[in-house]
Amino acid sequence: ARRRPVMSNHTSTHVLNFALRQVLGEADQRGSLVAPDRLRFDFSAKGAMTTAQIKQTETICNEIIGKNEQVFAKEAALAQAKAIQGLRAVFDETYPDPVRVLSIGISVEDMLADPSSPAGTVT
Repeated sequence: ARRRPVMSNHTSTHVLNFALRQVLGEADQRGSLVAPDRLRFDFSAKGAMTTAQIKQTETICNEIIGKNEQVFAKEAALAQAKAIQGLRAVFDETYPDPVRVLSIGISVEDMLADPSSPAGTVT
């Protein structure tokens, strides 16, 4: 009963990260807390967000969630994963090899097959 809400909140950190980058251009994840009943997303940006930017970020998140697209996950060699255009990782984080790659709406296999495709920038 605990795993499903944790999974949903973990996926939500990816959605929020994507939306913040769409709105702010640059937003670097610095950490997160994922619990069954909440999430916290720490990030750095050039300045404080305006009310309009917060609303735009929320709209993007809600649109992505509303699409209810499939979440794909696959282990891949670290070098292959790093080659995917648009791949995001937490700054200064050390990743295992192989690494687990997540994608919303586009299969990881498709991104690994064509890492220079812009698909990684829209998921």
